[in-house]
Amino acid sequence: MTSKRLPEGWPTTFGPEVTVQDIDLDKEEFVVGGRRLTTERANELAEHAERRSGRPSLSGGRRHSPALNLRVSQTDRDRLDEVAAAQGRRASDVARDALREYLERHAS
Repeated sequence: MTSKRLPEGWPTTFGPEVTVQDIDLDKEEFVVGGRRLTTERANELAEHAERRSGRPSLSGGRRHSPALNLRVSQTDRDRLDEVAAAQGRRASDVARDALREYLERHAS
């Protein structure tokens, strides 16, 4: 498989219900998603898994983006969803922009 180091947060040990063993993909047949797993395909799957780490960080680099949970009225949520749909964006992106504009207007 890939010669890259393990992704950040990857476990170094697994629970007792997990069996990990090396296989020789040239000698043994192993099927993933209905297709035979080859070394080339294993590398492709590993690269794809490494890229699937979620959305890009809003904090920059590989740092975690903090989450903010808040309650709003159903009316405000409905209005937010309408604006987001009209702009073809996610509600969280519209809310993030609105918060940023508010903070810029009220900066001390």
